[in-house]
Amino acid sequence: METNIKETRTLRIIDRILEIISDQNTPEIKTLVTHKFTDDDGWLCLWMAKNRIPKAANAKIVFVNAGESLPGSEGDPSILHFDTGKDEYDQHGKGLKRSSSANLLAEKLGFSADPGLKPLMEMATAVDNVEKLPETSLHYLIEGYPRLYNNGNIDWQKVQERVFELFDIIYDQETARNRNRENFKKYGAERTTLPNEIKVVAIFGHPEYRELAFEGGAAVVIWTKPRGKNHFFTGIQVNRTCNLFLDNVVATLRNQETKTRQIKTGNENLRYIGRKPNDSWYLHDSKRLILNGSRTWEPTEEEYTKLFPRQIVGLVNRVLSAIPYQIVASWNGK
Repeated sequence: METNIKETRTLRIIDRILEIISDQNTPEIKTLVTHKFTDDDGWLCLWMAKNRIPKAANAKIVFVNAGESLPGSEGDPSILHFDTGKDEYDQHGKGLKRSSSANLLAEKLGFSADPGLKPLMEMATAVDNVEKLPETSLHYLIEGYPRLYNNGNIDWQKVQERVFELFDIIYDQETARNRNRENFKKYGAERTTLPNEIKVVAIFGHPEYRELAFEGGAAVVIWTKPRGKNHFFTGIQVNRTCNLFLDNVVATLRNQETKTRQIKTGNENLRYIGRKPNDSWYLHDSKRLILNGSRTWEPTEEEYTKLFPRQIVGLVNRVLSAIPYQIVASWNGK
C-alpha cells in the first residue's frame, strides 16, 4: 500500500513538471482575430481560446474583413485567427462536411469530447451550415446584441461580455447535467412499472435528478428534498409527453393527510387547484404538478406534510394503478 502511495505521488510530481515545461514552451498569445460582425462560430472560438489556450486569457480581440487575415500577422505565433484567413482554425475552403471553426479548434486542442461544449458546438455548427434553429435559440440573442448595444457605434466590448456570459451559463448548466447523469447511474432511485405500464420513479433527497428520470422514460417522478429534522419538500410531476393529470392523486394525499391529523373534512371536494390555508398539498393549474414546499413556498410547521416519503409513494402508485391500460397505451400511440 505504501509503495502505491509513493508511486502515485511521484506520478503527480512528474505530471506537474510536464505542465510547467509545457507552459514555459507555449508562446504568449497576444492577439485573437476573427471576422467583423462575427457569428456564433467566431464568438465560440474566441471564448474557448480565452478559457482553454494557455497564455491567451489576456489576448486582445481584433476584427478583420471576412476571409482576410490581420496585416503583418503571417508567421507570428502570438496571433491566432478564427473563422477567417483560411488558417488552421478556419473551416472555409477545406471541403469539410458539417463542421465549424470551433470544432477544428476543439479537436486540435483535445477537448472536443467535453460534454459541456456539446450544445454550444451544435449551435455553432448548425448556424455555419445554414440549418433551421428554434426562434428562441441562443443564436438570436448573439445576433441581437450588436443592435442592442448600438448607440451610433456598436460597443463590441459589451457584446463580447454578454456573449461570453451566455456561453459560461450554457457550459456550466450542461456540465452539471452531465455530472448528474453520471451520478444518477450510480444513485439508487426506485423505479416501478405499474400493472398498466405507467413508469414511476421515486428520488429521495435528490430533486436535481428528476429531469434525468424523465429522460429515462418515467411518466411520473416523485422527489423529496430534506429541510431539517423531520421535514422535507415533496414534488410529484408528470412527464410532458404523458396526458396524465394528478387531481385524483392530490385528493388522495389530502384525504390521507386529514386522517393522519385526525381532521374531519366532511364531503369536501379535495381535487381543487391551488391550496387552502394550512393545506399541505398544492396542485398546479396544469394538474400535472403537486408540491409540498418549494423555493417560493416555505411551509409553516403545520403545512409540512405528516406523511412519510414511502407512504406518499404508495398512495401515488395506488391511484395511478387504477388508470385503465387502454388510456395509458393511447399516450404512446398503441
